[in-house]
Amino acid sequence: MTREILNELTAYGIDFFTSGDHVWYIKDFVPEMHDVSLPLVRPYNYEKSEKLPGSGYRVIDLGKEGKLLVVNLLGQSFMRDHARSPFWTMDELLEQFQDQKELNILVDFHAETTAEKLCLAGYLKDRVTAVLGTHTHVATADARLIGNTAYVTDVGMVGPLNASLWIKWENAIHNFKFPFKMPPVIEEEGEMVFNSVFLELEKGKAKSIKRVDNVQIF
Repeated sequence: MTREILNELTAYGIDFFTSGDHVWYIKDFVPEMHDVSLPLVRPYNYEKSEKLPGSGYRVIDLGKEGKLLVVNLLGQSFMRDHARSPFWTMDELLEQFQDQKELNILVDFHAETTAEKLCLAGYLKDRVTAVLGTHTHVATADARLIGNTAYVTDVGMVGPLNASLWIKWENAIHNFKFPFKMPPVIEEEGEMVFNSVFLELEKGKAKSIKRVDNVQIF
């Protein structure tokens, strides 16, 4: 993320953004996260998270539709960054909002393994409105309700379809075959995929979740 990218995406009509471990990778943007007006949250469950730039959750006022609490969490299994348990972290956070029974709570769980995502969703069943998995870039076909909580293991991505997680196949394949690596080159042509889920939320409960996926050539 950069300020320029954030401004560009906001201009397209996107209201708010979650992130993940890569939010720190462009060093010039890290100080920008001290700006509390940025429509962006970074992962919440780092050790001593309060000392880091940015916030791991935000309450968004939707006017007559009420308020939405957006939380960004990191998984622990097979992730590079050391993070606190998302289970204990969510227990602590939800205590702060225990009196707001009709608050819609959306959790972006940026994690590697299916098991960890499923278990967090089961743990937060009926305590949050949605647990949406991200990080693997590959959309999963398991969008469903777990009690009153909407769940999907991975929302997917917006990016090139015929590539390896945005990277041109020839570069990615070379790096699997040989110990001498090629620098990553982003695929910018051909078919582009748009993965998403559509949620219907009401008074802290999920009414429905369905996939919305599209492929176009640009």
